[in-house]
Amino acid sequence: MNRKQMVKTAYANIHTEPSFSSEMVTQALFFETLDIQSDHGNWLKISQWDGYEGYVHKFYLCDIEESAQEPLTLTDRLTPIYTQPSTTHISMLAPFGSRISCTQENDGWSALKIDSSTYYLETPINSDSASRKTVIDYTNRLIGSPYLWGGKTPLGYDCSGFVQEVFRSININLKRDTSQQIKDNNFPSIDLSNAKIGDIVFFDFEKKGVDHVGIWHAQDSVIHCGGAVKVQSIHDDSHKKLLDYIVDIKSMENHLDG
Repeated sequence: MNRKQMVKTAYANIHTEPSFSSEMVTQALFFETLDIQSDHGNWLKISQWDGYEGYVHKFYLCDIEESAQEPLTLTDRLTPIYTQPSTTHISMLAPFGSRISCTQENDGWSALKIDSSTYYLETPINSDSASRKTVIDYTNRLIGSPYLWGGKTPLGYDCSGFVQEVFRSININLKRDTSQQIKDNNFPSIDLSNAKIGDIVFFDFEKKGVDHVGIWHAQDSVIHCGGAVKVQSIHDDSHKKLLDYIVDIKSMENHLDG
């Protein structure tokens, strides 16, 4: 089987087995294209853009609508999608990081095709560059998002899903899991004294080598998803002092402006 489908809902949960009782390991976002590997009744085994594999229920998906438009990344925390070009006809809320193809209509609206139907959103403005300032701006929009194992949306992130989605929104592709991200040779390791906003900080709380990740936010603080997305001083010892558990910092110097 060699075909593709797209996510037609705000997000799709991806499981280890073709069953809702199995572990949810990650999510696919609205409009995301998935490679179909095999069919399992009401479920499909899929692979994602980052190589992650799992099972997704068919009711999340539809055939891909062909478009000549360049993908546009939604960078608001949640973007309303409407059934008509009117704010009184809402259909869903698309999460931060969704990459859609749409055509600009009149009066500030854009249209997109999903499952043979037309939907609308207020035309987004997305001209931010891949800069350190943009990374921090985007992370700040997600503050307060709760922790969710396998989560990749503002309705729930895990630590590596949060970091991955922030960087993907500016076209920097990271691996899905913390254990993979720390091994990525595209980003050199640096000392703590050289950390700048937007660099990636790795931690080892449970003596496993690495088990947590965040983004350097400002002087002596990181933004990370621990319980919720929050900014925390590395010297804060109210629970575990982050400084004591840093095992690596990856420089984004070659990928971010500023």
